Amino acid sequence: MGVVSASGTAAAGSSTANADAPSDYPRVTTRDHFDDDANLADGETAFSYQKAGDFAGIGDEPLTLFVHGWMNSEDDALDGAYECQLALEANGYGGDTAAFSWDSDQGDSLDLGWADAKDIAEKNGPKLANFVTDWNANVGTDVRLVAHSLGARVTIFAMESLETDFGAADAVTSATLLGGAVAEDAVSLDAGWFDSEYGDHIEYAAEQFDNFHDDGDPILEYVYETREWEDAVGEKGCDGPEPDNYTDFDVTDQVDAHGDYYKRDVGVADQIVAQW
Repeated sequence: MGVVSASGTAAAGSSTANADAPSDYPRVTTRDHFDDDANLADGETAFSYQKAGDFAGIGDEPLTLFVHGWMNSEDDALDGAYECQLALEANGYGGDTAAFSWDSDQGDSLDLGWADAKDIAEKNGPKLANFVTDWNANVGTDVRLVAHSLGARVTIFAMESLETDFGAADAVTSATLLGGAVAEDAVSLDAGWFDSEYGDHIEYAAEQFDNFHDDGDPILEYVYETREWEDAVGEKGCDGPEPDNYTDFDVTDQVDAHGDYYKRDVGVADQIVAQW
């Protein structure tokens, strides 16, 4: 989530600030694709995206794409991705990293824009899926997604789109949720009568799907739950039958703040890399 998610100490109750990304940091961007009412901008489509920054050195190694959370500006998104990159590299990751930057700071609904941001996150799923399939077709190196907070919603809708729009089985090598701001049963194979589940899409589109959750996460407990009236997968883990490729990791004792998961020294990058 952004002020509840990603970029600095005050922004997410985080114990450390993100590193400052280079101005040409590589990104897949859908910035300004949506207005404050979550309507698609003129000239954009449900699947459009752009690439920006320096991609010259990217393509020979596996690509990890960092999907940020709520209320992140473009600069926040790049700083979060760069911080994640440094944390992964410090724990032995040798591949490429880029940001997926989306309009998480758009929205003017009465709940501080949360409802609109959720819609925008959902509508970014097919855009992310389109990038993944293009990358697979044109480059061919593995794609890993690391999604923080509301970025988890972008990711599960990308899983849905990879199956229903593209028929792209095992399109991503892995997807990792960190403090995911989606319902705890959304990742399951059966969410019951009243909720939607995406477990079938997760099984189809990802070779591996990991969820790191913190039962003491105050942002998810006091911000997410007050808006959604249910627990988040980033707090409780999966509620319901799990997809075959899905694993929960309880990191309650390791993570002190919602914005810490992907950071150097205070996060769980060592555990993320260990699953790869």
